[in-house]
Amino acid sequence: MYNKIASIILNSAKTNSLSDVFVAQPDSLKESLAGKIFVLAEIGGRKASGKKIFNFLIEALNTNYYNDEKILFRDKIEGLKIENIFEAAITKTNQDLVNFLTKEKIILDPTVNSITLGVIYENKLHFSIFGNNRALLLYNHHDQYEIINVESNIREEDTVTEKTNTDPLDNFPKLFSSVISGEIPLNSYFIFTNEALLEYLSNQDIVKIITKLPPLTAVEQIKNILLKINTYVPFLGIIVKNTTGLNQPESSDNLEEALSAHGSISSLNYTEAKTEEMLTPAGIISFSRVFNWLKNLVKNYQLFLTKLRKARVQQADQDKSTSPNRKVTAHPSEKESESDLNLGPVQSLSSRRPDSFLIKDKIFFKKKSGLVTVIWSKLLLSLKIIFDPRAWLNLVKQTKSWIHDLDTKNRRLFILLASIIIVFVASLLLTNWNHQRQLAQTNFNNLVTNIKDQENSIDTHLLYHDQSGAKQIFIQTQALLNSLPQQTKAQQLIYNNLALNLRSKENKIEKIIVVKSAKQVANLQNLGVQSLIYAKGQIYAASKSTIYDLKPGNSTYTKIHIFGANNLSNPVFYSPDLLYYWDNKQIASYNIKTGHSNLSSEINLNSSDQAVSFKMFYGNLYLLVPNQNQIYKYSARSRFQNKTNWFPEKVNLSQASDLYIDGNIYILLKNGEVQKYFKGTLAYSSAPLNPIMTDASKLIIGERNIYIFEASSKRLVVLAKSDGHLLNQYQFNFLSSPQDFTVDENAKLAYILNNGGVYKISLQQ
Repeated sequence: MYNKIASIILNSAKTNSLSDVFVAQPDSLKESLAGKIFVLAEIGGRKASGKKIFNFLIEALNTNYYNDEKILFRDKIEGLKIENIFEAAITKTNQDLVNFLTKEKIILDPTVNSITLGVIYENKLHFSIFGNNRALLLYNHHDQYEIINVESNIREEDTVTEKTNTDPLDNFPKLFSSVISGEIPLNSYFIFTNEALLEYLSNQDIVKIITKLPPLTAVEQIKNILLKINTYVPFLGIIVKNTTGLNQPESSDNLEEALSAHGSISSLNYTEAKTEEMLTPAGIISFSRVFNWLKNLVKNYQLFLTKLRKARVQQADQDKSTSPNRKVTAHPSEKESESDLNLGPVQSLSSRRPDSFLIKDKIFFKKKSGLVTVIWSKLLLSLKIIFDPRAWLNLVKQTKSWIHDLDTKNRRLFILLASIIIVFVASLLLTNWNHQRQLAQTNFNNLVTNIKDQENSIDTHLLYHDQSGAKQIFIQTQALLNSLPQQTKAQQLIYNNLALNLRSKENKIEKIIVVKSAKQVANLQNLGVQSLIYAKGQIYAASKSTIYDLKPGNSTYTKIHIFGANNLSNPVFYSPDLLYYWDNKQIASYNIKTGHSNLSSEINLNSSDQAVSFKMFYGNLYLLVPNQNQIYKYSARSRFQNKTNWFPEKVNLSQASDLYIDGNIYILLKNGEVQKYFKGTLAYSSAPLNPIMTDASKLIIGERNIYIFEASSKRLVVLAKSDGHLLNQYQFNFLSSPQDFTVDENAKLAYILNNGGVYKISLQQ
């Protein structure tokens, strides 16, 4: 990976003009050949016109750059660089934009319109600017970052050139008149922004945030700071970090990012505190400041008492030294202590007196109580007083007595003062509560706005068929939605609406179509029907020993009994007229043209073999046995007695649930994955489904599409037969217990068996 990219879009929905950022997400091959294009635009005027211009620029640049044939032959043409291809694309885009503006009768004023077009290829940048957008390089020089305004240097050169040009067309504003190209130095950053962002963040703040945090984390930190400063000005930006050659392990990279984030917490907390101080309305008292003031007051008072005690002790020592002949009478208790300390002569350590304080045990017991012990004793005593009713009663009595002793004037003054204090404290509490509530509401509204902006961004990615980009934004939006408070009914209502809207976006991303109702075309209740198959315009439903022939839209059916059958399942139609069913190690066949039926002899299977599906192809039987990781092929000539292994090498089929043959062999796994094999070799494997499947049970291959059915999730999935990519997912939750399905591909209809009823669902939605 040559670089890391993160984009900033903030408050774009709160202005009448358009402010948006686009960073392409091409596939890996296209990115390796041509890199990523980007657009950063702030277009004044009506938002609808700005949206047209923004979408036109994305489409035109994408077409003129990625579809240029010279990209494919760049290595074969000497001297051809990405810079040349991008310049040609800018020239073509410039002309297309002029034609578009002329057709739409729109005038781009560089004083209110700013657009940046560019491409990031490996560690190189090529871009062109129209208007007042900024391009900054954060260059790592001697372990210090310097900001270089690349765009201003280029503008100075352009200004000199324009002064010498006498073409009268220069009086009109140029669009993308020049391309700036260069290489981002190793471990340096390149930033594209609009004018507003640099007005609200200083160069020092930009360097501190972007260089200490990963790009994505830096973007979120910048958003948090800007939201506290201004909630109406739009901010745009793109951060690019050159990571060429930094091949560190992922774990150490994560550790470095965590340490960087932790290291910047103190400075970011300081910024947050200063911002909160600026935003606090006048007249509101901060309880944290009051608490800190009282704490400092108590601390200073304790220091004062300590100094006073030391001064008294020093004064007493000075008095003793100045009057040595003065007779001092000791207190009786002091005399007792002196007699205790009269130890007498000590000849050796072993001959100390028993009452000596030098004995180790007595040293321990004569020490002062520990600080923790004192604190706990005072705390327990305070708690005892607080929870003692007598102490409170005594306090009330003393207060009443003190008030009663006051004269009438002082008593009235006291009551007035107490009332004023109560009203003042209540006002402070109410004001602080309102402030906290307004702050919480503002944060809630900002979060809702961000979620709506993200949902709109999902639609933009889907408009340009960028499924991967839409999925990434969906995951971020889901995380924001999960953090949304739901404390009040109004908040819960907003949350439910946003969640419902986001769920519809997910359905668009995963191409889920919710089928709310379907027409019943046949009623086969109480007949024990277990399976369906569509063949030559007819639907055939089978129970244990009977086949029911019915025509879609006709409530009547024809009953066909298969003599000797016990459990008809897994129907297979093989052209031109034969239906096959699996029946307890036997194959039951029915000719829909002649009405003739037959039951084969028992298939040669080992007792340990557990077959789950079979298919007929050119008269041969193919049996899927997952527990043996094999498909057995039985020759029709041996009447299905001689079997051979179809896979020449061992494969993992432990999760296989069905197979289909049309010259190739398709195997369905329980998670919904379809594997296509040709001559024993894997041709392709379909992409994972979302929501994931756990018990996909039936597979049908048509002429154009692949159909997968999972009864437990009530879902029918349609894939492209050519490469297995997802086309649509049909969800039919209105059915109580779907059992089986079949498809009429020509009419684009699916028939679902549910509790004996056959329902028709259109696949054209």
